[in-house]
Amino acid sequence: MKELHSINNQTLSNKDILDLVKDPSTSSDILDQLARDKENDEYNKMFIARHLKTSSKTLVYLLKYDGVEMMGAIAAHKNTSPEILELMVRSSDKLYTLYKLAQNPNTPTEALDELYEEADSEYIKLAIAQNPSTSKSTLKNLFNEDEIISIEAQKNYDYQE
Repeated sequence: MKELHSINNQTLSNKDILDLVKDPSTSSDILDQLARDKENDEYNKMFIARHLKTSSKTLVYLLKYDGVEMMGAIAAHKNTSPEILELMVRSSDKLYTLYKLAQNPNTPTEALDELYEEADSEYIKLAIAQNPSTSKSTLKNLFNEDEIISIEAQKNYDYQE
């Protein structure tokens, strides 16, 4: 697909926009413009949140769309800043978002510790047990959980040694 330098003053169909946001070669600048376009629907913006080239600043902008899929995509994205991930841990009550935060290796250690303290879900605890950013003290606490969580925590702890 031909790379656009700017989409200002262009009328793109919904299909054209969807093609752009699904194209792995679309630049972060174009993705940012599409994310900020008020005419663009939230469905397309969710694909922007999942795109590998979406910048941290665009992801911050997309936080205003509080849907479960959007928050999960931002929580899982490699370009979401650690500061935003930490804020999301503290502010989210959505299981899916918390699970994605627990999986993201860029989620800060302190935020993972906090998430562990609050977690009731076995899925979240398992994701924390597998996250390479989880502190050794939290991993030790996970040794006392169900068998699979304990096994994963031990593997991660041993790997960190």
